[in-house]
Amino acid sequence: MRMISKFIILIVRLGSGFYMLFQGWDKITGGFAIDGLVSVIKDNDDSPQWFKFFFETVIAHNLELFKWMVQLGEIAIGLGLILGIFSYAASFFGVFVMLNYILADMIFTYPIQLFFFIILLMNKNILNTISLNHFIKRKQLRNDENAPRSYSG
Repeated sequence: MRMISKFIILIVRLGSGFYMLFQGWDKITGGFAIDGLVSVIKDNDDSPQWFKFFFETVIAHNLELFKWMVQLGEIAIGLGLILGIFSYAASFFGVFVMLNYILADMIFTYPIQLFFFIILLMNKNILNTISLNHFIKRKQLRNDENAPRSYSG
C-alpha cells in the first residue's frame, strides 16, 4: 500500500508540475498581458472587494513586475515539482496561485489543480521521499559513512 501511495503522489506531483510549467511557458511565449486582467477583475461580480482593491491599487501600478512574477512563478513551481526540488514549497505556492486565479473568477481547471496541490501538501513525508532532495541527501550520507576517518591522538 505504501508503494501505491508513493506512486500516486509521484503522478500527482509530476502532472501538476508539467501543468504549471506549460502554463507558465504559454504565458511567456503567448504574450501574457496582466493589464487586461485588471479591468476584468474590476468589473466582475464574483471577486471579493478586497481582491478588487488589491488589483486596482497594487497590481495596476506594477504591471510589468507582476507580469513577470506570474510567468516565472508558474515555471518555477513546475520545475520544482518535476525535478523534486523544494516540492513542498512549490506545492504551497501552487495553492497560492490557484487561489488567486479562483478569486479572479478564472475557474477553468483551477479548482481541480488546487485539489491536487492540497493533496501534495497533505502528504509531505511521501513527497519528501520521492524527491530529488531525498536522493541527494541519501547519497551524501553514504559518502559520509564511507569517507576515511582521521584520528588525532
